[in-house]
Amino acid sequence: MRRMPMLLLLCLPLAGCSTPFERLWAGVAECQFDGLSLDADTLKPGHSDLAGFTPYKVNNGFAWYRTRTQLGELPISGFLIPTSTFEVHALFIDAPIANARQLLLERYGDDFSDEARHQAGEAPLLLRDPNNPKRSILDCTRDDGSEEETPEAYEGEE
Repeated sequence: MRRMPMLLLLCLPLAGCSTPFERLWAGVAECQFDGLSLDADTLKPGHSDLAGFTPYKVNNGFAWYRTRTQLGELPISGFLIPTSTFEVHALFIDAPIANARQLLLERYGDDFSDEARHQAGEAPLLLRDPNNPKRSILDCTRDDGSEEETPEAYEGEE
């Protein structure tokens, strides 16, 4: 029992200590995700850290998750990942866009407002949540060459 607090104290200053959620989203600043998907048929996660989360909805090529966690100082209320070949990942930030922009700038040195970098698949784009002005969406959508824009899938997030 005494070893656990000591282990935590030793772990805190090390850069390698991160939560499963932080490891899942480590590549968000470049929209680079390693296995962050869910198999639609088996519901098997593509990343071992995703096993700790359960989707509340799986449809139309997406898995929806609710959570109450932090990514740095960003309050996260949920996320969306692909269950198919779509390259769409999104974080639902429980903060208005102005607050989220400032928190992203502090954490990543970028406010993710550059649409050209987003369209090139190099960076996410911070969006207002169309259903809730008190929330924002950090969208990583890879262009697959189709004419579609950001998926209507966000409209189903509650």
